[in-house]
Amino acid sequence: MGIFDTIENLAGGLAGGENHAAVAGGLLQELGGPAGIAQMVQSLHQNGAGGMVQQWAAGQTQPANMSALEQGIGGSAIVDSISQRTGISSDTVRSSLAVLVPLIVNHMAANGHITADGQPTSNPAPDAGSLIQSVLGKLL
Repeated sequence: MGIFDTIENLAGGLAGGENHAAVAGGLLQELGGPAGIAQMVQSLHQNGAGGMVQQWAAGQTQPANMSALEQGIGGSAIVDSISQRTGISSDTVRSSLAVLVPLIVNHMAANGHITADGQPTSNPAPDAGSLIQSVLGKLL
């Protein structure tokens, strides 16, 4: 069973969940798995979005300003890649990322997998399925 099969099973019953789940899976594939989140967080800091990351890590997980998020992750290439990978429109990917990235960063920081500035810790990152399940659970 592939990651998208797992994600589809996890998203059952969540309004808009299939899109959020597919985008989360696409993001993790683009980043090389949960361990790549640390690199994304570092990129956000380096590109002027460190304040947003600090808020997310502290539990303020309101949806992100997508233009600031996109600038922080280095432009629209990741959005376009996730869109191509999942078959979901770029606009829908952007909307999902605005909701998901704050939750993912919060989960990883709150559970001690990364620091708020994106440094990996000795606490190993969860597997992709567990991370997605936790994030989708927060949306219910």
